[in-house]
Amino acid sequence: MTAIAFRFPAGRFHATPWGRHVNEGVPEWPPSPWRILRGLVAVWKRTLADEIPQERMRRLLGKLASPPLFILPPATLSHTRHFMPWEKKGPEDRTMVFDTFVAVDRNSELIAHWPTADLDADERKDLEQILAHMPYLGRSESWCHARLAAGSLRDANCGPLTAAEGLGPDHETVRVLVASEPLEFEALFVQTAQLRQKLLDPANPPGSRWILYFRRADCFAPRPTPTAAGTLRRVTVVRYALDAPVLPLVTNAVKVGDLARRAAMAQYGRSHGGATSQVLSGKDESGRPLSGHRHAFYLPGDEDRDGWIDHLTVYAPAGFGPAEQEALARIDTLHPGPGGQPLRVILLGMADPQDVPCDLFAESRVWRSITPFVLIRHPKWRGDTTGGQRPRRLVDSPVEQVKLELRRRGFPEPERIELLRNSMLRGRSIPWLAFHRWRRGGTSAGRAFGFELTFPQPVRGVIALGYGAHFGLGLFMPGDIVEQGG
Repeated sequence: MTAIAFRFPAGRFHATPWGRHVNEGVPEWPPSPWRILRGLVAVWKRTLADEIPQERMRRLLGKLASPPLFILPPATLSHTRHFMPWEKKGPEDRTMVFDTFVAVDRNSELIAHWPTADLDADERKDLEQILAHMPYLGRSESWCHARLAAGSLRDANCGPLTAAEGLGPDHETVRVLVASEPLEFEALFVQTAQLRQKLLDPANPPGSRWILYFRRADCFAPRPTPTAAGTLRRVTVVRYALDAPVLPLVTNAVKVGDLARRAAMAQYGRSHGGATSQVLSGKDESGRPLSGHRHAFYLPGDEDRDGWIDHLTVYAPAGFGPAEQEALARIDTLHPGPGGQPLRVILLGMADPQDVPCDLFAESRVWRSITPFVLIRHPKWRGDTTGGQRPRRLVDSPVEQVKLELRRRGFPEPERIELLRNSMLRGRSIPWLAFHRWRRGGTSAGRAFGFELTFPQPVRGVIALGYGAHFGLGLFMPGDIVEQGG
């Protein structure tokens, strides 16, 4: 027997069944075995094809082609709704899109059991490696942690319906897409864009078939929880996607970060009689800046490395309480002011760093600048200029300021700090001075640099240093995902 456990740290599973329109409001539940196999293939092809030979992968998935049983956690249905951008059809267009999803407890696990899938030691090792690299199941909003699991088939509450079984009043049937047997391995590689062109059989994708599953009739019934009404657990990360006809350039990161802070403070103030949150503002009751860098970082991100800001991560080591979470959840637009293009903000979820598939929170020995490190002090020469007893030396050099900032944030001293002359985006060189380097109304030393930091041991991000570090400047990413500047 083989079992895989999936946990959804954002508390959501987004997937529309094959052949259904998103606006029908029908989510896929359980996750189709066909979708699970395609997810495994995608992870293998993207990250592990050089380590796991194709023939070994074919044998492994062949054993998982049979329809599994499921242990479905308690769940409810929920949705968001939004209007399509009117630029597509004109200002009179009011097309509304429903995004229906399955809401689950972020600590609960969905378990898929294959009773007849007996894997040898090498196959189990391969599957464990693939699951460790699996960032989501379903759409990309469905962040997941997957692992090999142990479990009892007696706990299964969802599975294939056989002709010999009678369906009691407590259960219902649902059509589920599973792989053909024997498995058509190559069919798992057909891209979604090709499937949508309807050049293939529209009834079901190649290499798949429909079967009936049973599940509990009340699988989406709300259930009381032991958590006190109105309470939220403290989280440290809030993630958004950004949307606009033209997204802001990565060189304007500090502008977007500053707008995000203003929006968060405005939402908090509206609900609390004009009061200010220290975590969101970074200032104490008297208006003095907080020390220790435990308050919110507003970090714009260009996660596909195309030069345009597409995500926003708000991170506070001190954590966001219920009031801050409610304020952050209400942000839907960033308004740059007169003449600026409003930027739509789409909440993706709230979690902790270990549950977020974002390279900002990765672990690495090598970290490289993606936005400029802006000096907090002016470098200066000290010593005797006339050849006396005290030789001249440079004080507060850029490298010294980097070391100081790392110490203040609790990082070890790097064993090597290398200067980078520019940022690289898909082979295109961007000088550090091309980045906007001031907050609205702020001042700094202004000089900008980029660095590659190599630590003795892997360290975990976030690494954001220097002036404007809480607004997207001085941001570093793991070296294996950033192109090195010249």
